[in-house]
Amino acid sequence: FTMKTASLVAIALSIPASHAFLASRLGHSARVQQNVRSSSPSSISLFSAENESTSSDTSSSSQIHSSITAAAAAAALFVATTVPVNAVSGGGLDYAGLDISNQDYSNGNYKGKDFTQVLAKATTFANSNLQGCRFYKAYLVNTNFEGADVRGVSFEDTSMDNANLKNIVAGGAYFGQSLLDVKTLEGGDFTDAQIPTKTLLQVCDREDVKGTNPVTGADTRDSLMCL
Repeated sequence: FTMKTASLVAIALSIPASHAFLASRLGHSARVQQNVRSSSPSSISLFSAENESTSSDTSSSSQIHSSITAAAAAAALFVATTVPVNAVSGGGLDYAGLDISNQDYSNGNYKGKDFTQVLAKATTFANSNLQGCRFYKAYLVNTNFEGADVRGVSFEDTSMDNANLKNIVAGGAYFGQSLLDVKTLEGGDFTDAQIPTKTLLQVCDREDVKGTNPVTGADTRDSLMCL
């Protein structure tokens, strides 16, 4: 039992290293004295006492290492359970509730991020990967989504006045009535997009519902199933 081992034990048990080391040595001395008193002064007895002491020290060392391992595991568990976890979507709160107005998020990968109730006035997401993102109740006035991949995105209950959806890839996305307020839908691919029936009828009457998506090759009107 060395001073180094005592330091490790002290860390695990929250006591001074000197105390752990002294306690070990006192225990060792007591065992040796007991063996001497109960044995004859022959070399065989001394050899036996020494072997017992060595065996005891080995056992103590094994127990100490076991205690240290257990303490380390407990500490790791404590840290793991006390670290704040804010997982919602994409590994965290992401951008939910933030004001990111007038910022440039173009040509980026934000797949699966949460933009719930975000303020993104005049923000650009042009040509970005936004697959599976959540823009529920977001403020998207004058926001630029041109060429963005918004497949599976939730745009429900958003404000999308004058938003640019040109050449957008919106397969399977969810839209609300605010889709009527966007600046343009030209070249967009809305295959399997979820749009309220009443809103869709009005969308199909727009002059900008035309063109072909440059990425998927889908015809905009056909993707919306407009007659």
